[in-house]
Amino acid sequence: MENKKMKKIYMISRVILVIITFIIFKIMFIHEDSSWTIVAFIFSLIVFIVSFPSALISKTFIKIGNRLDKRILKILYYAIILPSLAIFLFFGCCCIMSLIYDSFSIPDDFAEALGQALLFLFFVATVAICIIIPYIQTLLVLLLKRFVKEK
Repeated sequence: MENKKMKKIYMISRVILVIITFIIFKIMFIHEDSSWTIVAFIFSLIVFIVSFPSALISKTFIKIGNRLDKRILKILYYAIILPSLAIFLFFGCCCIMSLIYDSFSIPDDFAEALGQALLFLFFVATVAICIIIPYIQTLLVLLLKRFVKEK
């Protein structure tokens, strides 16, 4: 029964993550050209796809958190250690991506340079999503555990 409840909770968390992502990207590009409206759909799809493998990472985070005895240790784990880990991982990935990006030649044409920069920005945003989603999904699952009841 617990497994069925957890599957339901993770599916609800996926839907919530997609909705939050869609809203955030719609707000970010509210004053942009109409061609930017597709960005919200693309990143929402990325979040939905990434949320499946991130569920495994989230379950690992929860198992580690459940092993902690004291409440203060759990709070430190979820509020300080996991976000710090995500930040360090993100900056490490950005440094590696920056080294790869710097190895490419700089185009002379403005349109090509802009396209290359936007592609780099897309990859940075995708990496950020892939790193942040397991943490946010863990917090959502912990919150949803309190509200979702078994049948």
